[in-house]
Amino acid sequence: MRNELLVLVSVLLLSGCAVVEPGARGIKKSLGRVDGHLYQPGMVVYNPLTDAVTHMNIQQQTLEGECRPLTADQQQIVIKYRVQFRCPEAQLMNLYQNYSGDPYTSLVDPQIQEAFRQVVANHKADIVTKELTVIKNQVLASVRENVKGLVDVVDIPITHIDLPQVLQDAISQKQVMEQQSLQKQYELDKANKEAQITVANATAQAKAIQMQSDALQKSPSLIEYEKVKKWNGVLPQTVLGATGTLFQMK
Repeated sequence: MRNELLVLVSVLLLSGCAVVEPGARGIKKSLGRVDGHLYQPGMVVYNPLTDAVTHMNIQQQTLEGECRPLTADQQQIVIKYRVQFRCPEAQLMNLYQNYSGDPYTSLVDPQIQEAFRQVVANHKADIVTKELTVIKNQVLASVRENVKGLVDVVDIPITHIDLPQVLQDAISQKQVMEQQSLQKQYELDKANKEAQITVANATAQAKAIQMQSDALQKSPSLIEYEKVKKWNGVLPQTVLGATGTLFQMK
């Protein structure tokens, strides 16, 4: 009988011990009421018949989420994101009592959903993919303001966005047209540049000819000099006589 009692006492003692892990804090509730004490990492003794110990994480956590907001032109898009957040130790008791012990589900995520709904409503669907950084920054600022420091929201990076198929096709077609327009503009610019080069070369050549002509007119001896430059050193084989008769030179 005595041994059985010892076993029962040992079982009760073991079941009444909880270990709070590093990176967490413990909150004990007795008969439905929080005792107001925040337990540090280590062992917490409690009565399993009347008490319960809840573990609250104070380390940075990363969770994934999804929302389906409407754009300014009433197109529903799908945005997938990650939420990086942590619960400040000073706010743990408040979060546990007022947000059912789960600050992400009851506080952070609803604020993120609402922020995406309001921000995306100001952007058209065909350019929303180009403005993801702007949207993310606006959402992050809104969430931080609304959670009022109860939770430290570090970042909300957008990981993926899905557009309606009709919109994807329209965007693809628009991109093709833009590429074609850029190609035509490139070809036009190239043709204009080549024309400018041709005109410049012709102008330079004409100017050089004019300068040479002016120089020849101003200096007759230059004409003789040019003749000498072009002479190949061979004397004429025939000469024209005074009577117009050709004579063969030997």
